[in-house]
Amino acid sequence: MAGRLSSAILLRVSGPLSVIAVLLTASTLLFPGLDEVHRWIELGQVRLHASAVAVPWVLLGMSDALHRRFSAAAVLAVGLSAVHAAQPDAGQGTAFALAASTLLARAHSTHWLQRAVSCTVVLLIGFGAWLQPDPLPAVPHVERILQLAASLAPALGIAAVAALALLLLPAAPGTARWKTSDGPGTPLATSLFVYIAATLCVPMLGNFPVPVMGAGAGPVLGWYMATGILGAPRRRLSPREDPTPMAVA
Repeated sequence: MAGRLSSAILLRVSGPLSVIAVLLTASTLLFPGLDEVHRWIELGQVRLHASAVAVPWVLLGMSDALHRRFSAAAVLAVGLSAVHAAQPDAGQGTAFALAASTLLARAHSTHWLQRAVSCTVVLLIGFGAWLQPDPLPAVPHVERILQLAASLAPALGIAAVAALALLLLPAAPGTARWKTSDGPGTPLATSLFVYIAATLCVPMLGNFPVPVMGAGAGPVLGWYMATGILGAPRRRLSPREDPTPMAVA
């Protein structure tokens, strides 16, 4: 769906969507969780990993606010990072902190000290999730699916790694498309690419689901949303469509 909308339309709705995404992720703290870990929204017998769905929309909202309301972008980043630390979810916390700080650092219209402080706070909170107790054990077919494949046959393990690497390919054309246009698209494309790459790496550091291959619906939906945002056709809002002249698509 996101890929069928122009980038201009996505940026118009990015503010409300990003706030909803943060609140949606924070709502996981209201559910019982597993062993004091609260990463999921429970829909009957289904658990949805909320942050995996929400992060692309938070990054989109940050991108729209970056050059006009830097403080709003920083608040979104700090807010979601704080939720990751409270859940705790060090995997998503690290991936989001890296992607968000990539965005904040690119706000060249903002004083360097303000950017540096914001990036430092986001990274400290994101990495702080590693200090929280996380007693959940690894499940072989979720967090250790690569090791499981390699134990069955080395060739199968290599194929599994290659398949995961292919998850970055759909993002590459979209990244190039945004980078060839002016406006806030370049930082957004870079941050989404960083986020996808980081989610592929964090399972090597702890008991975190391998995206798409070993995870549930949340990471799959999040990956589709991120690549859909990157694949959105580039188009500026006309003055009639956009009441805010400084909002560049």
